[in-house]
Amino acid sequence: MFGYWDALYFLYAFFIGLVISYLLMKWAEKASTGTRRAGDGTKIYISGEDQDKIIPHFEHFEGYFTGRHVMWGLIRGAQRMFLAFRKEHTGLLTDYVAYLLLTVAIVLGALVIGG
Repeated sequence: MFGYWDALYFLYAFFIGLVISYLLMKWAEKASTGTRRAGDGTKIYISGEDQDKIIPHFEHFEGYFTGRHVMWGLIRGAQRMFLAFRKEHTGLLTDYVAYLLLTVAIVLGALVIGG
């Protein structure tokens, strides 16, 4: 069974994936309160921020949402980890290759020891 590939099974799996994706998209459109499709047109609503609401001292950001707004919870929750990673970020390719080799060595060591 393993090692045998049949194009028909691939097409079945692909079709089922398309159907599931379509059903999820329709469910999300019904369940979400994110985009208004009638009235004044579409309206962006990201992370509880209203596009029409003007924030004092941030009038120049009216209607604009940056990645900082969307990822605020992740960045706030993992701030110490991001600070540690920022210290290690040198921009030198040799450092990243060394990290890759170290990770591969650890994984291979765990596989050899674990059997």
